[in-house]
Amino acid sequence: MKKVVLALTAVFATVLGVNAQVTSAKVKVNVVLNPFQSIELGSGKDIDQVTLEYKTVNDYKNGVSVEVPKQLKVSSVGTGYNIKADLMYSGQSGVFGKELGNGAPTVEAKDLLQVAIAKSGAGYGTPQNAGAKMTFTGFGVIGSGASSVLDQELDVKYFGKSLNADMLGKMFGTTTNQANSTAKYTIDVVYTITTN
Repeated sequence: MKKVVLALTAVFATVLGVNAQVTSAKVKVNVVLNPFQSIELGSGKDIDQVTLEYKTVNDYKNGVSVEVPKQLKVSSVGTGYNIKADLMYSGQSGVFGKELGNGAPTVEAKDLLQVAIAKSGAGYGTPQNAGAKMTFTGFGVIGSGASSVLDQELDVKYFGKSLNADMLGKMFGTTTNQANSTAKYTIDVVYTITTN
């Protein structure tokens, strides 16, 4: 009987030894970060159309402005960024086109418009004169991952320049009922994001 108990103990210990054997599997987890950039309209109110309207003597003498908080939303992962703007009217670069009135068919954008862009709540720098192409800089350092942003909202401010008598004559044209005819000029501003 002793032999049977010893034999059973040996078998039981062998079974336990087999069941207690540890195996392992190794899995390598990689985290890959790819740089990318995107730009879109932000969450601000009335962000896809801006109207600079002159109504008073002071408007014509001093110019007008419209601020659009959170007009743009950008992401730039892996580096800082620049904002570029292309200004177009009906295939022509850097000009406003007449939509209404008796004035010149086009007017140079630099004669009418300035634009400034700032990080939301950070305050604007000096506005730039509008041209066929504009570049806004200072949004982070190139090659610095610490300059990365996700869904950063930018405020944009549009400045209609002061208009003198020569410019008004050009934009209103010459007609007998000039005082009753509204003049309207328009341009598309297309924003893109580029690496700083």
